[in-house]
Amino acid sequence: MVRIPAVEAPGPGKGGATQPAPSPAATPETQQRDLLRNAMDEIIPAGDGMPAASEVDGVDYLEKLCDRDAKVAKELRGSLSALDELTQKQFQGAFVGLSHEQRVQALTALEKQQADAFKTLRDYVYEAYYEQPQVWKLIDYHLYPTNEGGPTLKPFNEEILAEVRKKPKFYREV
Repeated sequence: MVRIPAVEAPGPGKGGATQPAPSPAATPETQQRDLLRNAMDEIIPAGDGMPAASEVDGVDYLEKLCDRDAKVAKELRGSLSALDELTQKQFQGAFVGLSHEQRVQALTALEKQQADAFKTLRDYVYEAYYEQPQVWKLIDYHLYPTNEGGPTLKPFNEEILAEVRKKPKFYREV
């Protein structure tokens, strides 16, 4: 199974020597990873105190998901290929080399011309983002396991309905 592999940073080799990292332009996997990272950050950019999708390890999440599930890997690779082909055709260049505005145009064109490919990419990006505990903290989400009690509701304030109860019926009895 082909995966979107992580590029390892240079690290100590035998005898304490460092091994050079492969050139980023050297492998198709690196190009696909860069395409995914840039597309993710256009779909979920940083803003309003929230990190971009790639800043919360979204690429790593999807790589691990692709390692576990061949169908996901195929779908994601297909969406990225469609985006790359569209970008090459429309802008005569790679998605990663485009300006923000051109990237948005490319993603919009993908959504209109190949809706399934866009939907697949978008949905996996959302999953990669909203599965991260650090995002949960920022949106004040609390996971309640199904085998335990969940949150307790605050008592309902009946006074909220007072104004609504004063209004006439907006429906007819049948």
